[in-house]
Formats: sequence, structure tokens, C-alpha cells
Amino acid sequence: MHSAFVFTQAKPLMLLRRYHVPYLLLALVLVLLSLLPDSLQQLLQYQRNAIGSGQLWRLLSGHLLHSNNWHLLMNLAGLLLAMLLHSHYYRSAVLYRQWALCALLISVALYMYSPDIAIYVGLSGLLHSMLTLGALRDIQLKMRSGWLLLVGLCIKVGWEQWQGPDAQLAELIAASVAIDAHLYGVIAGLIVGLAAALLKRDQA
Repeated sequence: MHSAFVFTQAKPLMLLRRYHVPYLLLALVLVLLSLLPDSLQQLLQYQRNAIGSGQLWRLLSGHLLHSNNWHLLMNLAGLLLAMLLHSHYYRSAVLYRQWALCALLISVALYMYSPDIAIYVGLSGLLHSMLTLGALRDIQLKMRSGWLLLVGLCIKVGWEQWQGPDAQLAELIAASVAIDAHLYGVIAGLIVGLAAALLKRDQA
């Protein structure tokens, strides 16, 4: 009886270690970076002019910063949602690789196609990629929820492009809502997810 109790207590810890750790580590990084002085955060922001002068690390690091605590809390909630929905699908190494690729694609798209965005911070674009990747995996597993999530994401970013950014949300986070990053996040998720599926099929 004692051994059975130990097993039932250990199993959730095993699941936590295996599936949730990448998300929790990312959340920890977001919180720690939010505590940096503004002068250091400015060195990590996506800044168009700085990237043009060769500071390429900003293409990745800008996604990890936030305009204020409300912005951070909303993105942590989005990260929790992504973790609860899809964290069981991938190994940690695969997740880190996918996140890095999507973040890079989003930033490159911002640089090439959104010249009006001079500064960008926040995880929301990458969160759209995470949810898109999870939706594609659901679809591969013949789950109707995958199509519902993917269609919902497409409707959301389409509505944002049509109506423009939410003024109330912009006031709450003390920054303009970079709706282009949401659009590029979905596109990046589709590119990375479909490429991974094709590579896996070719290797089968």
C-alpha cells in the first residue's frame, strides 16, 4: 500500500518534468528579464534600427520582454494555455527548436514587411505560433479540436488586420498592439509545423 501511494504521488511529478518544464523555464525567463533595469532591457528589445546595424540577437530576445506587468501577466496566461493544451506532444529539444525558428521568422517578417514597427516586445506573436503548431498536431491525430483552433486563430488574426489593434488593450499594456506579429506568428507556426510534418513523412 505504501509503494502504491508513492507511485501515485511520483507520477504527476514525472509528467511535470517531462512535459511542462520547457514552458515553466520560459515563464521563469520572462519573469527574470522583466526585473532587469530599463537600460538593459533596451539592449534586448526588437529595435529596427539596431537590427539593421547588426545587433541580430534582438530578433530573438525581443520576444522575451514586455512593456509592463499587465503585458507580462497576459502572456504568461497564454503560455499556460499553450502548455495545458499541447505540452505533451513534443520533447524539450523539439520545442526549443520550434520556438526559436518561429521567433526568428516572426522577427524577420516584422523587419521585412512591417517597417512602421520600430520597436517590438512581447511573447504574443510566438504564442500564436505555439497554438498553431499544437493545432496542426491535433489535426494530424484526427482531432476535430485542431481544426477549430486553427480556424479560430485565422479568424482572430484576420479580424485584427481588418479592424486594427484594440485601443483598450493598448492602453492596458502601455504599448501599441503589434497585430502584425500575431499574423506572422500564425504563418510561422504553419511553416514550421508543415515543414516538420513533411520531413517526418519523408524519413518514414
